[in-house]
Amino acid sequence: MLVGREAELSAITSALDAARGGRGSSLCLAGPPGIGKTSLLDAAESATTGFHCLRATGVESEFAFGHASLAEIITPLRDRLSQIPPPQRAALEIAMGWSAGGSPSGPFLIGAATVSLLSLASQERPILVVIDDLQWIDRESQTVLLFAARRMRHDAVVFLFARRDGETAPELVGINEFRLSGLTATASAALLSKRLTTRTVIERLVTETAGNPLAILEAARGLTPEQLRGSAPLPSVLPVGQRLSAGFLAHQSDLSAGARRALVIAAASMDHAAGPVVAALHDEGFDPAVSLAEAEQFGALILTDGSLTFRHPLIRAAVWQQASAADRRSAHHCIAAALVDRPAASIRHRAEAAIGFDDHLAAELHRLAIGERSRSGYAASSALFERAAQLSSATTLAADAMASAVEDAVLSGDVLRAKKLAGTVADDSTGSPQQARARVLFGLGFLEQNSGSVPYAATLLRKAAGLGTGTVRLRALVELAQVSYRLGSAQGVADAAEALATVADLTDPEQEMLACYTRAAALAFAGHWEQARPPGMRALELLETEPALRDDPRYLVIAILAAGWIREPQRAMTYMDRRIAAARASGAIGVLPLALDIIAAGAMMFGLHELTYAFAGEVVELGVELGYVVDVGSASATLAIESAARGRHDDADRAIAEAKRCGTLAGVAGAAVQVHLAEAFCALSRGDFPVVVELLEQRIAVDDGRLPRGDYPLSVAPDLVEAYLALGRREDALALASRHAALHSRSEIPEICAHVHRVAGMITVDEVLADESFRRAHEVHARGHDPLAAARTSLLHGSRLRRAGSRIAAREQLRIAANAFRSMGLDAWTERAEGELAATGATARRGPAAGDTLTSQETRVALLVARGHTNRDIATALFLSPKTVEHHVTSILRKRGLRSRTELAVSLTTPD
Repeated sequence: MLVGREAELSAITSALDAARGGRGSSLCLAGPPGIGKTSLLDAAESATTGFHCLRATGVESEFAFGHASLAEIITPLRDRLSQIPPPQRAALEIAMGWSAGGSPSGPFLIGAATVSLLSLASQERPILVVIDDLQWIDRESQTVLLFAARRMRHDAVVFLFARRDGETAPELVGINEFRLSGLTATASAALLSKRLTTRTVIERLVTETAGNPLAILEAARGLTPEQLRGSAPLPSVLPVGQRLSAGFLAHQSDLSAGARRALVIAAASMDHAAGPVVAALHDEGFDPAVSLAEAEQFGALILTDGSLTFRHPLIRAAVWQQASAADRRSAHHCIAAALVDRPAASIRHRAEAAIGFDDHLAAELHRLAIGERSRSGYAASSALFERAAQLSSATTLAADAMASAVEDAVLSGDVLRAKKLAGTVADDSTGSPQQARARVLFGLGFLEQNSGSVPYAATLLRKAAGLGTGTVRLRALVELAQVSYRLGSAQGVADAAEALATVADLTDPEQEMLACYTRAAALAFAGHWEQARPPGMRALELLETEPALRDDPRYLVIAILAAGWIREPQRAMTYMDRRIAAARASGAIGVLPLALDIIAAGAMMFGLHELTYAFAGEVVELGVELGYVVDVGSASATLAIESAARGRHDDADRAIAEAKRCGTLAGVAGAAVQVHLAEAFCALSRGDFPVVVELLEQRIAVDDGRLPRGDYPLSVAPDLVEAYLALGRREDALALASRHAALHSRSEIPEICAHVHRVAGMITVDEVLADESFRRAHEVHARGHDPLAAARTSLLHGSRLRRAGSRIAAREQLRIAANAFRSMGLDAWTERAEGELAATGATARRGPAAGDTLTSQETRVALLVARGHTNRDIATALFLSPKTVEHHVTSILRKRGLRSRTELAVSLTTPD
């Protein structure tokens, strides 16, 4: 029975009870070694009557097998594989090595398959997934299991993780963490009740060990009878933390040679299988049964059903630390010899035992790495490529293997490892071949573009393009053009396009498409729209007619942007859904954030705010999974605008904070502008006019109030004039309105021209002239594409008419505004318009409370329901479980006051 862990056990019990009621949760127990994490996991497992328990434990190893721990979890559910969506099933079968055919998939399609499989199994009985020593679980399994844990809140599945302090572990975003502290003296007395009862001795032990249960037990184990009674002084140093190992080693010398050798061989093992250890002991002349029984009786090992584990990882670490380098190598040799029927594992052990160069072994490791890569085991393949590089005597082969190690570290998302390995190749002083250096620099540039500093990404990609040849140089230039676009550098895009034109093989449709696209981007970015049209059209033609390019997820972003470069963004609507669906089906989540961010921005411009809200939220969710920065920052600013417009002001505040954080990390030019404008709109949506004034006056001081990447000086004037008037600062409003009109009164852009008339309507004293100005604004809005701006103009017009006593006319404008806001799902603005309408004496519709507005994820589901998709289809598309989708559909219908999916479809306006 556990003592002193009532709070932790209560949290676990609550999670299990919730699962019995169909609700999922995830909890991570964190703390130092010996604090009792594994004991709590054991207690949880013993309390799961009626549950299906699935468990995996990490093993510290240099050469982890990709998806090894995931295989432990899902293998018992393998008979249900045929019931999950085919693309997911194929991805999982390839990753597990259950199928030799097909192409490797990204980790998130494997994650979606895991979600589907667990969700399916949980319909029969609740599931407890237990992951001990998360810090040592292979990276692929970490990624997939944490992905699943974040997406199964509405399934009867509990994820219970345990991780050690001070070890490298993945980000636990969205996972509740429970930190374990030391036991109190009272709890420690209960722990030691059969061994020690003297209160003063117990209190001293608790003080010296910080209440660490394992440390207390190990310390008490080493005390003399006199010390236990308190009649003799305690040792000045007691085992605690790292000294737990020393406490164990003090007793290890009592073991026989066979038992000590059994411990070293077991410590060398990369899994829990007892067979190889038994075989290795036999080959060395020891009696395996006697040696292992002694080690087990000593309290070091536990043998159950062919499995061999150490009683605690600290004991394994102590054994391995005490063993000499020669003993470690020979242990690996023995296990390698015992694994003749498992060649992949044997090669890994031989690699651990190798000294100096071994080109034959390097070639075998290279082959294994290719195999891991084919199953999406990129972290495992990276480690194998690294060791192959170290064993290769040929400089070129070593550099090539190390470049592959960097590339696969990038694909696995291990930023720190990728950068560490890159240092052995990328620098001029390494003497590595140029092509290998170019590959490494390209990988780092790709990594920085998404997850780090965008300006630094440009530097790395320029170097890669300068050093590389063939495909490496081509792709470096394409990415450099993309990075320059992110930075707002027209010259950077032009330089990349010019260089690409000289290296592209125009007889190859793919290379011709890339050359045409970058040329169109460069010309359009420089304002030469007519010249951009022919190459842009050619790029689109190739993208849509060449079978190999038609649905290639790598070109999703290019296909969307190309439509913009020819000034026909609506053309993207003809293929956008198909290409996004193809990317989702293949699990190519990495391309979705930028693509969805671009679509969200375009949808906002055209007043498709449901779509904007849905996609911006998805970018943030996926970006967090991927560790992306710049796209998450941009989408967070958009999400803040949409949240505030719906009255979800706490969500908006969090999104603004995330946008600022990401902008700082990414160093993207113009990010501050976008965030400040979003923050000002959020303040305007909640009626906080002093903040609006502070932010927009700052923008005018910095850059004359321009839009990001736009040539619209004083673009902030309409909102700032509105704020000035609300605060009674009429003179400031008049001055700013005059400046804005002087710059833009002759503009031919409908949105800008409408702003001029709206501002005039706000500041004019004469009611007749004001009404005329507002009506001109309405006429111009009708030629534009910004229904939100048009609705806001109607709201301001109606408010002015109401204050002037023209209630009938006011009602007309306010109803137009309220209906427009409602059709866009902007509940906060709808409520404001309805409030003004009620003030005219008209009956206003009661809008939803702030808690009843849809979330971004619910909006995503609602849009797909409106298109006739089933819950299973929606779950597959959004990487959710069907139960989660079912929960969202129920919530959507309740919040919207609807009775059926058909009514929901009718209530939503969806793009074709």
